[in-house]
Amino acid sequence: MSKCINNYFKILILCTLFINGPACSSVENYFYEVQFGNLIVGQAEISINTSNKKIELNSKSKTAGFLNVFYEYVGELNSSSIKEANIWIPNKFFTNGVFNNKARSSDLEWGVNNSVKYKNIPIINLKKFHPIDRESLINVIDPITAFLNVIERIRFENKCDTSFKIFDGRRRYDLKTKTLGNSFIENDRPKSFKGDVLICGLKILPLGGHRLKTNWNPIDDKFTDFKLFFGRTVYGRILPVRMNLERWFGTITVRLLEKRS
Repeated sequence: MSKCINNYFKILILCTLFINGPACSSVENYFYEVQFGNLIVGQAEISINTSNKKIELNSKSKTAGFLNVFYEYVGELNSSSIKEANIWIPNKFFTNGVFNNKARSSDLEWGVNNSVKYKNIPIINLKKFHPIDRESLINVIDPITAFLNVIERIRFENKCDTSFKIFDGRRRYDLKTKTLGNSFIENDRPKSFKGDVLICGLKILPLGGHRLKTNWNPIDDKFTDFKLFFGRTVYGRILPVRMNLERWFGTITVRLLEKRS
């Protein structure tokens, strides 16, 4: 379960870029909590700096509550994406984290013809993880930029049906999203979101960098297993206001909360 929650933190961060930036430059801060059953197991604080042609994101996430007794994770993510001809293209993507007192980082930068250079510390351990085929890295984008392009479709068509070739430095996978419909959700926790949402399903097809041994079988995944609920915040931005991940050990829920006092 701990490895799944660790990966969920990463997905939480990338999904938080479902925004429609204003014409002028602005900085906004958001706070999410991760819950397993009735227990709070993690949190993330995210700062988004937007302008006409560029979006920068900085985030800090960590485990919380009882989970820290068995499993402690602290992570940071920084990214930037640039808009060209109404399409978001990747610029830079950097992550670092500490798990079980072991640190690791990935640093990516895109150049001409969408070529990507990257550095991992430490390098991928091929005794534990599948190798990444260099040829599979042609025309890949980072997960933040992918979701920026998804939000463009949500904004103009109220749909999220699309797919992307994703590379985050350590994992190469195809990401697919599917429209599941519109709904209205109640604030089931104090300070959580209440209002209209678009529900999108998400699926991931791993192609490299994933573990050799795992309980996860992506072929069995359904779009309804991982639901993203998108709504407008008090700032007028479109964000994932709730996320539900169904797994064999139970349900993990992430909620966007009002700013803490």
